[in-house]
Amino acid sequence: MRKMLILVAVFVLDPTQCVGENAPKHTYETVRIAEGITAFIASESNTDIVSGNSVAIVGDNGVLVVDSTNFPSQARQMIDEIKRMTNEPVRFVVHTHWHLDHLMGDAAYRTAFPGVIFVSTAATKKAIVERDPKYLKFADFGPKYAADLRKQLREGKDEEGKPLTDADRKYLTDFANSVDFAIGEFKQATLVAPDLTFDHDLTINLGRREVEVLFLGRGNTGGDAVIFVPDSKVVMAGDLLVFPTPYSYGSYLTEWIQTLAKVKALGASVIVPGHGPVEHDYSYLDLVSSLLQSVVTQVQQAESQGLKLEDVRKKVDLSTFEKRFVGDDHDRRVAFRSGFTQPAVERAYQEAKFGDEE
Repeated sequence: MRKMLILVAVFVLDPTQCVGENAPKHTYETVRIAEGITAFIASESNTDIVSGNSVAIVGDNGVLVVDSTNFPSQARQMIDEIKRMTNEPVRFVVHTHWHLDHLMGDAAYRTAFPGVIFVSTAATKKAIVERDPKYLKFADFGPKYAADLRKQLREGKDEEGKPLTDADRKYLTDFANSVDFAIGEFKQATLVAPDLTFDHDLTINLGRREVEVLFLGRGNTGGDAVIFVPDSKVVMAGDLLVFPTPYSYGSYLTEWIQTLAKVKALGASVIVPGHGPVEHDYSYLDLVSSLLQSVVTQVQQAESQGLKLEDVRKKVDLSTFEKRFVGDDHDRRVAFRSGFTQPAVERAYQEAKFGDEE
């Protein structure tokens, strides 16, 4: 259950709906990063309940939105902000990949702008149609998940029977509260299948502004789209870049390294990651690339010795990288280990032993 929740049950919670001192503080910041380009940057969550960033690109004859965020009420707030920016309609919503935290607001955009065209790679559309419906059932199993978290709190032990620290207790409390608030949002959500797909690249004209929608290779998923605005040198990387710690479920680690190199080669001066603050240099991209390379190299060496996965896990040492990514932060450490290290070693092992098919 935990793996699936980290992967796709990721959403923002409307602060106006959160009542009480224990309510989760999920919100977003509106950041104007270039002329006519505004990013809605989700606040960092301290649990597995997280939110994807969204970006509005305004042109002379319409708006292109990158990812619709995870949460219908947040999407409606963003739509209101876009309407205050311009009288032009949202003509396109482009999805960077298929994870729910980046597309839960689709129906809100379809309602506000009936003519909007949803765009993705063909691989992403396939995943949205085939995979995402089952994850919407979070509204059904969410209450039990929250109850299980609170059971650990009552008993004072984690899933493995280890005593909870104060930091563990705070983490589990925040997590359970976030799940409570998220359930109602999932009940509202409706999936929208992309209308237009592409395999390699697509140029969208917004009047005097062109937006390049690119597939540079697999990475975090099998269909990651990168959105580049040449006139302002702004790139939206989706979950090819996630701050403060990357996700690796179902990823293609070896190709991911190559895809990041292609993102860097675009020469953007502003990078909007799928999660985390706007970046103005490539230091974080380089760090993620080095981390991926370390995993791939260590796993390949261990697998070549004929070791099984459980023994490979014991061989791989990411402690130096973990320190660089999380410092002494308890919750970031939980996210790094469960959201990156565990699945990354498994994926790298699968690639080394069986090839790169998911």
